[in-house]
Amino acid sequence: MKSRLQFGGHPIHAMVVGFPIGLYTTALVCDGLYLVFHDPFWFRMAFWAIAFGLVTHLGAAATGLPDFLAIMREKTEARRPATSHLVFGVGLLVVQGLNLAVRNWGEAPAGGSIAMPVIVNVIGATLVGVQGWYGGELVYRHLIGVELPEPGEDGPHGKHKGKKHH
Repeated sequence: MKSRLQFGGHPIHAMVVGFPIGLYTTALVCDGLYLVFHDPFWFRMAFWAIAFGLVTHLGAAATGLPDFLAIMREKTEARRPATSHLVFGVGLLVVQGLNLAVRNWGEAPAGGSIAMPVIVNVIGATLVGVQGWYGGELVYRHLIGVELPEPGEDGPHGKHKGKKHH
């Protein structure tokens, strides 16, 4: 099923999901660095990575929603993984919103524990993996966002159509 939102023949959702994934992963790495070095810089970096991750996550959700709605109308067999992908995505937004809220604007607690932010961050990382699994199910098993040639066509669409690769 061809993606509903495209730029230059490429699905926009696939282009933007890397931002929240990378930012949430960066936040987890920064928490690990804070635990090792006890440098408040890393705790603050984790806060900002989560903040920007939430913003870009909203963009990813907005660009995926038209495909989700199309799946609900057209692709019966893809409804379950699409719904799971959406539910885990909304859950991830909630968890990362909580993650941001427990971080005191990026100020590491003076002599205090950061157990709660780290635990919430690990839960968020787990949700990223589960949501990504369902996204992969949609693309690789159900061909969501994949434009296949029409019967009788020779090859792919796009500006490279007809060029021979050696």
